[in-house]
Amino acid sequence: MEAATLAIVLRATADRLTAMHPDAAMSASVLRTEVQLSVWDHHGVYNNATVGRDINSALTAVAGLPLTGTRSLYALRLREQLGAVTH
Repeated sequence: MEAATLAIVLRATADRLTAMHPDAAMSASVLRTEVQLSVWDHHGVYNNATVGRDINSALTAVAGLPLTGTRSLYALRLREQLGAVTH
């Protein structure tokens, strides 16, 4: 996945996390769901090999971010990481 596409997907994921129950606990399943939805929205489809690779790429890119705290706190950490992703 190109850095620009990754930044778009991760920014959309952060936006989703703060829009939907921002005070709820963050979890791996929530992250996977929000990344999937962000990739699907970006591509406009959900059932091709590129989409699957992009989901895996996005999840790999954020593997080091701790899932502790609320969804809004995770979104903040994700947005902070975006500076490194986009440069």
